[in-house]
Amino acid sequence: MFAADHARTFVFHPAQVLEDQPDGSLIVRFKAAGHLEMCWHLYAWGDQVEVLAPMSLRRMVHPYRRSDFAALP
Repeated sequence: MFAADHARTFVFHPAQVLEDQPDGSLIVRFKAAGHLEMCWHLYAWGDQVEVLAPMSLRRMVHPYRRSDFAALP
């Protein structure tokens, strides 16, 4: 899972917690204040990222996950 390997090298937030999953995916947890700023950062990951929570951020991000640009930040 290339995106997960790539994401392991990032510091998304000073208080982040990385959780490796049995399927090779990675859960990144941290608290952030602004949904709009998070959307901009997540957009760069295209369809290689899925927001699990909070639901309000998930609803904002999901319609804009793109698969037309095969590059990661």
